[in-house]
Amino acid sequence: MTSFADKLRVWLPLHENGVSRAVHFVGAYMFIFALLVPLSFVRLPVGDVALTAAHVLLLAVVLYAVSLEWTAGLLMALPLAPTLLAAEAVVARFPVGTAAAVAVGVMAVRFALVVGAHVVFEKKTHGLSLGGPLLFFIEPVYLLTVALFSLGMKQTLRAEVMSGPGVSQPA
Repeated sequence: MTSFADKLRVWLPLHENGVSRAVHFVGAYMFIFALLVPLSFVRLPVGDVALTAAHVLLLAVVLYAVSLEWTAGLLMALPLAPTLLAAEAVVARFPVGTAAAVAVGVMAVRFALVVGAHVVFEKKTHGLSLGGPLLFFIEPVYLLTVALFSLGMKQTLRAEVMSGPGVSQPA
């Protein structure tokens, strides 16, 4: 199994520009929002608790994020609550067709922003081959880990990441 340090080492050279990193950060939550909208329609009866498939997805995302890097994973989880609330608000206020259109629109804008950031700011290919769609869910963990490096934290992990070939120093 590939370690998080190995994954981050490969990811870093494709995401060196600050604007591109910011777009990827926001884009990850846009991606999740676009999936949470339709999943919020799928009700899961669990006693008196009103759970949906969206809750299950978020739980899986948080558990995976924390398993990669616990501090960045927990930080990444914080914006997921308002993301879920926004998706649930769309579901509560709009009919299914309109809610689906909102989700598809957000996904399309997210795709355009992220691909545009790679083309315009990175002048490099996208990182889809680095983890496929799973990466879309947890990219904030990568970005927050780089931020933690910049704050002088996670130095053991940083040393492990930097020990590999072909990695520039994270900003």
